[in-house]
Amino acid sequence: MGRAGGDVIGRCPSAVAGAALIFFACAGPPPDGTAEARGEIAGESLTPAVDARYLTHLLFASDDGTAFIGSFDQTAEGDDLRLDYDVRLADGDAWQSLVLTRDTVSVARAAWRLLPTPTMAVRVGDAGQVVSLLFSEPEGEGTDPVRLVAGEEVSVWTGPTGQRESLGMAALRMGDRAVPGILFFRRAARALSIPVASTDGRTFVFADSLGNGLVVHAGTIGQPAVANTWLHGVEAAWGEVTLEAPDPGRAGGSAAAWRFEISGTTVRGSFRPLMSEDPGDGPLIRMEATVYVGTEVLHFNGFTATLPSP
Repeated sequence: MGRAGGDVIGRCPSAVAGAALIFFACAGPPPDGTAEARGEIAGESLTPAVDARYLTHLLFASDDGTAFIGSFDQTAEGDDLRLDYDVRLADGDAWQSLVLTRDTVSVARAAWRLLPTPTMAVRVGDAGQVVSLLFSEPEGEGTDPVRLVAGEEVSVWTGPTGQRESLGMAALRMGDRAVPGILFFRRAARALSIPVASTDGRTFVFADSLGNGLVVHAGTIGQPAVANTWLHGVEAAWGEVTLEAPDPGRAGGSAAAWRFEISGTTVRGSFRPLMSEDPGDGPLIRMEATVYVGTEVLHFNGFTATLPSP
């Protein structure tokens, strides 16, 4: 399967976010940061802070059901930068918190960069991309650290607000275990002077044992669902995706499954909550997926998350 089939998404933002894109293209940050979290890169220009909200999301899914989500909410207003970080890991029966931080610090430079916390270290590359996040308990706890290590990106594009999004390989390291999977990176931004253009949207992230990956974004008001696929070493983005939510009038069985189909292709399937998960409208629900590519059947594990707009 390649880019020739279906309606491939153009790598440009939607019109509904045009005002925000124009603002950031003229006065705001590049699609990604350019400095180490604990240091500066030589020759980088000083970019004045603007009153804006920046949202960064990292969603990791593995075939064995291990899941990770990092939500980093940063709002720059005047001389203050308000931080609201929420990082969770599912390695077993339930989600556990790795970071839950709310703080206000001074805006020194680029307000969109992830900042370290007492229990989280941040490492970025020369182009500002997240290379790894290291999570450790406070001194004396004795718990093995958790490290999210980003690998090769298979696709990079511009999101609805003109910011960077990508799909790539990654691994979660927990003690002496290394769990491979798929990592979806999203950054969104909005000047505080610009009204919010869209509502919260649900995103599905899945991986299988063959290294395949699938990301589906449920459409918000006035926007269709879209998808990014990494199947058998071929990446594609799709703009005509039919996504049917479960029947709210029934519980369990086939009614609990989301169903999707990519127009013009043979790719279709269903997403179903795991037995241990609440199939309702919770912000995080671990799921399993059955995906058909022609006559081939692929089995995925992952989760769905509700991601807010900035």
